[in-house]
Amino acid sequence: MTTEIPGYEILEELVPNAFGRAFRARQVSLDRIVLLTLLPPQDEESETIRLARTCASLTHPHLISGIDFGPCSEGSFLVTEWVEGPSVGEVVFRTGAIPEPRSLEIALGAARGLAAAAGAGLVHGAIGPRAVQIARGGTPKLRGFAWDRNEMTGAEDYRAPEVLAGSRPDARADIYSLGRVLRFMLTGRSPGEETPPRDEDPLLRPLREERARWRPSTREVIERMTALRPDDRPAPPGKLVEVLEIALRKIEEPAPPAFSPRGRRPGRLRRRRR
Repeated sequence: MTTEIPGYEILEELVPNAFGRAFRARQVSLDRIVLLTLLPPQDEESETIRLARTCASLTHPHLISGIDFGPCSEGSFLVTEWVEGPSVGEVVFRTGAIPEPRSLEIALGAARGLAAAAGAGLVHGAIGPRAVQIARGGTPKLRGFAWDRNEMTGAEDYRAPEVLAGSRPDARADIYSLGRVLRFMLTGRSPGEETPPRDEDPLLRPLREERARWRPSTREVIERMTALRPDDRPAPPGKLVEVLEIALRKIEEPAPPAFSPRGRRPGRLRRRRR
């Protein structure tokens, strides 16, 4: 590599992303590993440059935080934090479905990141299992707003109906996609694997049994997030954060007492009439 970015030491060239050449680099002043992306020359008012600037300014625990942005001999450079850890898709592939409390925690973290990005005017538009990364320590981080969008392959199954019909993604579409990711974490199945051809198919029975084990509050939040009508979803993302916080609190509450099929508490004797 001939390009030199003052303050950064290039360590390794990575697979190019949608915005140009990508590198693992070291920020010399803080002696830390970062992700450095080189953007080719383009108009300063282009959407790509605008997105890069916005992403460079974002700092949030549940986002891949920006560090630096500026001009260079090849065009522009964007520096973001380097995050080690698997995506949600990789976690489910390795270990299967994720327990309900942890699934809600991950979805809540992603929703908080989404809300922070929405406050900066960003829409993700490609949320899927690979867009949610679990950093070391367990913190979920939402990635893929700009520089690594090409890595979001597989997100097509998670797109909102209106996006599939040709509408431009907005915050409500992101909420729908995150709802599908939450469902994926709970079932271990992608949307294409969930629904057999016929309702009476025996393959559907295990999925129904899984849903029956979820708290009613969890089922309700998934139904709201994946509502067919965009206006029926808990938007904007800040509202979604509140809804998920409530659902997670209900998970932590003691389970309600079980009832027998006839509506009586187990073990309760019925009085004999005289």
